[in-house]
Amino acid sequence: MLQVLLPAEFREQHRRIVLEFAWRGHEFGRNEWRQAIVAFDLLKNGAILTDRGLLPFPVIYRQHVEGPYADDFIELLYTAARIDVAGVSRWATVAREIRPRLTEAGLFRPDLPSTRLIVAYCLYWWRSFTLGYALEVEIQRDLQASGIRFQAHDLRRREERLSPFDLVVLGYKGDIKTSTYFLQAARTRMLPHDFYITRIRGQQRTRTLVVFMQAEMWRTIDGETVLVLLEQVADMLSQATRIIHEGVELIVVDYETWKAKVYHRQVHDTSDESE
Repeated sequence: MLQVLLPAEFREQHRRIVLEFAWRGHEFGRNEWRQAIVAFDLLKNGAILTDRGLLPFPVIYRQHVEGPYADDFIELLYTAARIDVAGVSRWATVAREIRPRLTEAGLFRPDLPSTRLIVAYCLYWWRSFTLGYALEVEIQRDLQASGIRFQAHDLRRREERLSPFDLVVLGYKGDIKTSTYFLQAARTRMLPHDFYITRIRGQQRTRTLVVFMQAEMWRTIDGETVLVLLEQVADMLSQATRIIHEGVELIVVDYETWKAKVYHRQVHDTSDESE
């Protein structure tokens, strides 16, 4: 017996975008990614019923993907000369193994189309895992090379990967994100951290590192801003900008500008608690 159980909120449009991700996710535009993020979040409540019992999708992912592959991937990032090249190569190698591994475990059957959803689910979250931690190690390495004093969790320790924040700089807690989706995910609650390092895409589809900050951190390192819409931020990085998102004021600056201002503050503040 093998039966895929899906949450009631998971509709046909969610199924369609999940399956499209599995074969052409690399072609997705911004709107398709928005749809995919919602659909895969819903699938966290999916499960497969087998003769051995109920297996939730997140448990399957941890047992068959994250468990066997995550530690080696993280270790690779810390030792690689080129994080981006090594990360993409290992991501692709593991991605090719996911369907055969699930097939061997009896969780994917070509004659049961609904089991394609668990394959897509594992591919999606493996992609998210690898992109997220590759960027985090890249940022850690760059901050160290730039002379920025910071505290960070050791990603090689599984329990530290689950810590509620990624960095402490100037006493402020921050997270590293691969996209601005964290802004949409926070609609029903306040943003929990003082700053977020992330990538945004401008009108020319180029991706740029920026830092979103709560107003208190910005006041610590600078002052003046220009009020803009979120969609305008990527094209106005020559100056600090200010957005109002869900009633919360956030300051956005180019990552290199942020580093320079943090470094200047640390040089003139020997009491920095991240030292």
